[in-house]
Amino acid sequence: MSWHPTYKLYANDGLTLITELIVTGDNSPQDPLRFYEVKGSRGIGSIIIPGSSDSWDLQLKIHISGVNYASVIDQMDDLETLIVPNTEYILKIQRTQSTTKDYNVKRIIPITWEDDKRLYFQKGTLTLKVNSW
Repeated sequence: MSWHPTYKLYANDGLTLITELIVTGDNSPQDPLRFYEVKGSRGIGSIIIPGSSDSWDLQLKIHISGVNYASVIDQMDDLETLIVPNTEYILKIQRTQSTTKDYNVKRIIPITWEDDKRLYFQKGTLTLKVNSW
């Protein structure tokens, strides 16, 4: 069996598992750094004063599957209930078999679901705001 990364959402303590997501793609990693540049009026060059990292949107392409329409809808509703808007979470993305990348995240917009018949599966996009707490 081949290895694949896992995506686990934890409460803000980093220990209490909220849910494990089936993710088919994401737009990580990103590290948008802030800085302040001071340019000299009589010299050549400038001074860069480093800052912190900006917040950014992490988009996770998620997949839900079930035995029938009702089970898919139940899972969609459960996911929207589990990941409460404006609540602090830690998302742990397994990068290798022994390392993870942890992000401090919040869900601030609704999960967007693709326009499907939802008979046995449903695809959607979960957007989380990184560096938001």
